[in-house]
Amino acid sequence: MSTIGKGIVVTGTIEAQESVAISGNVQGEILATAHDVTLEQGGRIDGNATAKTVNLKGTFVGKIIALQSVRIHKTAWVKADIAAPSIAIDDGAVFNGTVEPARIEAALRVAAYRRKA
Repeated sequence: MSTIGKGIVVTGTIEAQESVAISGNVQGEILATAHDVTLEQGGRIDGNATAKTVNLKGTFVGKIIALQSVRIHKTAWVKADIAAPSIAIDDGAVFNGTVEPARIEAALRVAAYRRKA
């Protein structure tokens, strides 16, 4: 598992070949379609995340495509459009956005097209 620690700011695209844990700040896109992305408490992502599963404990603003599931923990603050077959939101979590469980394939095609453009 790769870790982006507190105090680290990454701007741009992260293409992960393993699971990623983020405690710092990511401004851009995270591509980990075969792996998990975990946003730790105190971490922040401003951008898009595409992964097998996404676990949110920090602040996320953007779009999420998860092939399996998204979990928004009680410490999370999320403003996002989510495409995932399964989503869980813990009591106390803040979520503002949309959820589209049936649109994963379409969302993946759009994300792939945007990367090529």
